[in-house]
Amino acid sequence: MARVRMPKHLGYLSYVLRHKWFVFLECREMGIPLLGVVHDWSKLLPSEWFPYAEHFYGKDAKGIKTGHDETGYYKPADTGDPDFDFAWLLHQKRNKHHWQWWVLPEDDGGELLLGVKSWQAHQYCVKLSRDCIRGAVSSIKVKRSAPGGRAPYGYDRQYLAPDGQVLRSIRHLPDGRKQEFDAQGRHVRFIPGPEGIGKVWSDIVRYVPGDPAHVKTVRRIFDLCARGYGFRCIAIALNDDGVASPTGGRWNHRQVKLILANPAYRGALCYNKTTQGKIHGIAADGRPCAKKGKAAERNSRDRWIVVEGVHEPLVTKQVFEKAQAETARRHDKGGLHRPTQRYLLSGLLRCTHCGLNFWGAVLKLYHKGIDRRYYVDAGYRRYGRKVCKSTSIQAEALDCWVLGKVRELLQADAEGTQAAVDAFVRQVMARQKRGTDTSAVERELAAVNKRIKATVAMLAEPDLEDMDELKTALVDLKRQRETLEARKADSSNEKGRRLNEASLRKWAREKLERLGEAADGKVPPLETRRLVHAYVDRIEVDPHKCTGVMYIPADAGAFLAAEHIRRVNFGSPQFTPAIRGFHAQQAVEKALKGWLACAGVCFPMTHDLRALFDLLDTNALAVPEALRRLERLSVYAVLFRYDALGGPPDDVDFAPVCQEIDSLIAHIECATEPSQ
Repeated sequence: MARVRMPKHLGYLSYVLRHKWFVFLECREMGIPLLGVVHDWSKLLPSEWFPYAEHFYGKDAKGIKTGHDETGYYKPADTGDPDFDFAWLLHQKRNKHHWQWWVLPEDDGGELLLGVKSWQAHQYCVKLSRDCIRGAVSSIKVKRSAPGGRAPYGYDRQYLAPDGQVLRSIRHLPDGRKQEFDAQGRHVRFIPGPEGIGKVWSDIVRYVPGDPAHVKTVRRIFDLCARGYGFRCIAIALNDDGVASPTGGRWNHRQVKLILANPAYRGALCYNKTTQGKIHGIAADGRPCAKKGKAAERNSRDRWIVVEGVHEPLVTKQVFEKAQAETARRHDKGGLHRPTQRYLLSGLLRCTHCGLNFWGAVLKLYHKGIDRRYYVDAGYRRYGRKVCKSTSIQAEALDCWVLGKVRELLQADAEGTQAAVDAFVRQVMARQKRGTDTSAVERELAAVNKRIKATVAMLAEPDLEDMDELKTALVDLKRQRETLEARKADSSNEKGRRLNEASLRKWAREKLERLGEAADGKVPPLETRRLVHAYVDRIEVDPHKCTGVMYIPADAGAFLAAEHIRRVNFGSPQFTPAIRGFHAQQAVEKALKGWLACAGVCFPMTHDLRALFDLLDTNALAVPEALRRLERLSVYAVLFRYDALGGPPDDVDFAPVCQEIDSLIAHIECATEPSQ
């Protein structure tokens, strides 16, 4: 009887158990522990055990393990050891995780069965993919354990035992390393970037606030966004203050956007933002779903798996929702969302290829200490090359070209401009002589009143089934009646308002002169932007031909007509002096309080503009003396609300008031905005 050498077999047993243990840990991490238990069970059979033990742990005369070379490499087939080669073939055909189990390359029917075996292999991969998805989703929803990877900026990963005992915490550093802390928060070691972090399946991972400086930065980002700042403005402000980004470099708009969109900062776990698998994606309910293509893709928000109230939030739910609402409001404004320091041509520039507007962007050349403003193609910035090519135009050069063209058209065609003024005056005066026919409005109003009476009669029936639908229809009819009554009142009031031809001609000339002053840079930026948008219809840019076309009215008549409509609406009897004064006072009050808030100055709850101006002077926030005349608007704050002070002042002309408010806002935005 042959003698069995136990050290050889004990060594092989140690290898098999160690191998099965590590495979079991990974399978349990993926939620499929049973596969880890039965993995490589055939290695315990005698037909594989003895050949394997002899091949790997038997020793030759040189003392080197047979089957291995000096580097530890061994050939998995055709080793020259027939017993091991046969045992290796048996192992392949007993275990499905080896690809050789699915094919018969040397069999007579191998080529015929290759398609069937490939299909079987694919089905096994599909089942494995489903099992992995179920395990991952269960870990998120049931265990409420954070997914793998880096913790969100401002958080650390804390590992807990099933009984809630803190085991350790891991902080990811910008250089790729990981810093480990013990249960008391004391530093333990630095872990190199490539080295993984071991985790037992029963451990629970939670996000906890990390570096206080990072937490402060996250809260600042949400606060700026809630106050109306865009992604790029926030990134510029952080870079100007020397705040390092999550990667240790400078901030960019994408990093800010990802932080603002992450529900983790309101205390929720979020999973399935992207699909990395090649076979399955994950539906909103956590079930596997078919995936088109093998490339990674971003998932829409309705497919995110979000579990609320898992860890400590860094911002309140109110601040988070306000930031999301502000981001949504800015999303599709086409360059018109910026409340201050808006680019001159925002909303006018449009790409002929993708149909999207151009955005204003700032390129900061830190090594030269200069900033350059550009208009960039939103199609490329938002969606990449699959939508449009990268196109950027220097903002200063394009603004000067547009203003120069406006100046040339107004100065070169003096006769045409005068003819446009004459035609505009004739058109307005002729419309005034004809008067306004209110018969059509009255007929429509009578029809609406009749429908309202019929609807009310139907609502009185006790057995009516469509009660909610009729109530909605009644509300719509009443709104329609209010609109018609307002139109009738306007038409009646216009009969009593007569325009003087001389004053109308004077107003038209002054408006064109104002447009010329805007082209020469003599008008505040806010008014310049409004005048240019009133005169220029649009500017279309072809990114492939590198050309653009500016569309403007055939003459100044269209510009004057649009401005006249704005003038008439502003002077409508519906907008009494009390209403106009109230909105003017509110604009000044909110602007001054916003400036004080940006400067960190506490202000009283008051409508007194003089008190706010004095508070600015006390805190060395200079206001031009000419703008302090806006103090006289304080009376309108209570006049419109409470009607307690009699009639409005008689000496307030709201046309120059609007210009003064524009100048005040331009002054404040220059003092408060981050450098662009």
